[in-house]
Amino acid sequence: MNRSHHDESAETLRTFGGEPNDIALRANRPQSLIITIYGAYSRTMGGWLSVASLLNLMGEIGIEDAAVRSALSRFKRRGILLSERRGNIAGYALSENTWRTFDVGDARVLQRREPPAANGWVLAAFSIPERSRDVRYRLRSRLARVGFAQVAGGLWIAPRSLESDVRYIVDVLGVHEHVDIFGADHIGFGATAEAVRQWWDFNELATQYSAFTRTYREIGAACGSSAHIDPTAAFANYTRILTSWRPLPYIDPGLPREFLPSVWAGDEATELFYTLHDRLFQVAQEHVEYLAG
Repeated sequence: MNRSHHDESAETLRTFGGEPNDIALRANRPQSLIITIYGAYSRTMGGWLSVASLLNLMGEIGIEDAAVRSALSRFKRRGILLSERRGNIAGYALSENTWRTFDVGDARVLQRREPPAANGWVLAAFSIPERSRDVRYRLRSRLARVGFAQVAGGLWIAPRSLESDVRYIVDVLGVHEHVDIFGADHIGFGATAEAVRQWWDFNELATQYSAFTRTYREIGAACGSSAHIDPTAAFANYTRILTSWRPLPYIDPGLPREFLPSVWAGDEATELFYTLHDRLFQVAQEHVEYLAG
């Protein structure tokens, strides 16, 4: 795997997982919305969308053409999207690495995660030479973005269920020779629950979940009280909802229930997201297929 492949894959991972930005800000960023449109809808249609249909779809969300074209150019430069004409129609297709990242991300973003039973921990230990400190920074950044917490120096921890995530990151960055992965139990000396509270910022996680719930609660109520859903509204709402939701399952490591606060903001936000997903996604998908067909 060459360096350019490392950079492309890492950038795709960063863009897909995203940053835990302000919910409203993220749901209006052209780059984030385009990633959602390609990830949520395009793969059933071969991973390609014409520029015209993408401009039309983004216009329905209130994003101007110039902002869309600028974002597409950046994605093309990064290798996230590939410029591809079909007949006389200009469009963009998912790169192989981007498609793979979406496939991996589906399990984290779209599959309901219940707090698991305690099953130990996965540890990532690494030592990267100073001459490769940029690689060290990228590794730390990617681990944090998928829910790992730093114990000390080059030692990071997550619930055992995230073993596949750290293996994927190591593969994407090509740092196998610098990283060791262990399965572990916490056996001393303080209480495990106290250690977990030191490793993860529950207040920040709760703040993110609560912001999601506040932002989309009214849409959830409206969906539940109406049998008819306008396709354009379903597309616009679901695209913003998924764009806002996408980083949350990444920054949340999926801790066992016994370590969570008795009243956990993630529960309400999770129920709201899946209620909205079940009500809106299929209508939104059919709307995209109709406009892009």
